Amino acid sequence: MLQEKSFNAAPPAESTAALEAASTASTIEVPYSVYQPWEKWLIVVLTSLAAMFSPLSSNVYFPAIPVIATAFNTSIERINITVTVYMLLQGLSPALWSGMADSPRCGRRPVYLACLGLLSLSCVGLALTPENAYWLLLLLRCVQAAGCASVIALSSGTIMDIAASGERGIFLGLSGLGAMFGPCIGPVIGGVLAGRYGWRAIFWFLLAASALCFLLELLFLPETLRAIVGDGSIPAPKWGRPLLPILGRGRRDGREDGKLPEPARKNGPLDFVRLFGNVDVCLILWTNAVSFTMFYCIQTTLSPLFLAAYPFLTETEIGLCYLASGAGCILGAPLSGRLLDIAWAREERLVKRDGGQVRVEHARLSSSPIYWGIYVVVLIAYGWCVETGVSVAVTLVLQFLATCMTMCIFTVNQTLLMDLFPGRGSSVGAANNIARCLLGAVVISIIDFVRLAIGPGWTFTALGLWSLLTYPLVVVEWKYGSRWAAQRKSG
Repeated sequence: MLQEKSFNAAPPAESTAALEAASTASTIEVPYSVYQPWEKWLIVVLTSLAAMFSPLSSNVYFPAIPVIATAFNTSIERINITVTVYMLLQGLSPALWSGMADSPRCGRRPVYLACLGLLSLSCVGLALTPENAYWLLLLLRCVQAAGCASVIALSSGTIMDIAASGERGIFLGLSGLGAMFGPCIGPVIGGVLAGRYGWRAIFWFLLAASALCFLLELLFLPETLRAIVGDGSIPAPKWGRPLLPILGRGRRDGREDGKLPEPARKNGPLDFVRLFGNVDVCLILWTNAVSFTMFYCIQTTLSPLFLAAYPFLTETEIGLCYLASGAGCILGAPLSGRLLDIAWAREERLVKRDGGQVRVEHARLSSSPIYWGIYVVVLIAYGWCVETGVSVAVTLVLQFLATCMTMCIFTVNQTLLMDLFPGRGSSVGAANNIARCLLGAVVISIIDFVRLAIGPGWTFTALGLWSLLTYPLVVVEWKYGSRWAAQRKSG
């Protein structure tokens, strides 16, 4: 009996070792994806380059509008219709592509290639369009928008595939940098090309750039959809593999370790529409669309405002003024992304110390009061500085700050949406795209009439007040967002 009792009190050494090993294994954090940090950065760079073409194709066109109107022997108003239809297709086309990109039957990589290929073909057609075929110009601009507009949504989905929540902010910031950099360098490139080589040179440039990007994606970009490749360790179908599989090379086949692709969601072309049935999504999308609309207003009115306020500037010098916005993008994207990751890490430390769950809305929105406060002040100051003819250096600094804040707000909102809807990255990006493009198209169509009626000072004061009245919606999401998210999960 004593021996039996002793045996029960002290388990064998082998059992103790096994328990300790199991306990240790349970505390090891499983990596979100198999990609090394440098591989993640390279994937983000590839997707960011592709995302740049949607706004670049739009903005490179603006300086050539008078030249194209003359060449086609038509009015500027009719050429502006090509801008309007481009923006409409820019907002609507992601509805088709995003559902395909989130589906395991297709995946991200084929849609990237299809979009860039369609963009390249449309550029060939536009460059060769006869100057007596206005209808063809209009049609091919629609095709161009349908090809390139969806890549922004795709890049967001790709980042969700490879990056965990704690590192997602900086990656989304860099990805957004490509989308924001296009409007800043586009007018400069378009003005130079149209002025020196004619309007067709714009589309030959876009063809060369998009074809090069297509080649890079074809050679290096791996399939990342987790419903196909899981954490990246499961091989994609042969048609979904890069020609030069450098990224992820040498990884152990995840199927040998019992890994499986993540369960696929039922996605369709209109999957993003269901997102608008959530109150928190509508709040986030509206605040993001408003901030982007302010940015569009600054960009589209810059040329006439600066010509009137600073008549000593040449058209080339005014084109260079757009680079201030580019600098704002370069700072705002990584700055906001890094701050988001720091806030998330702080929340995780609190959870480890006190228990509970990460407060997603608090982690993502805690810096928003600073961004929106600076944005309102900068918008109002910008309008009055332009109206009174204050030094051009001051207005450029304000333009830089406005773009920087736009980028910060965008990164915050996009990252929050990604956290709330895992596995639906492209659909979330599509919803974001359609909200900001449609609101931007409406406001841009009337901003010039408002500016001429009340002056730039009061115009941008009104825009600043609009932004101020929008911020309480951010507070509502901050306070009640977790409740809505919990109801969605329980339902």
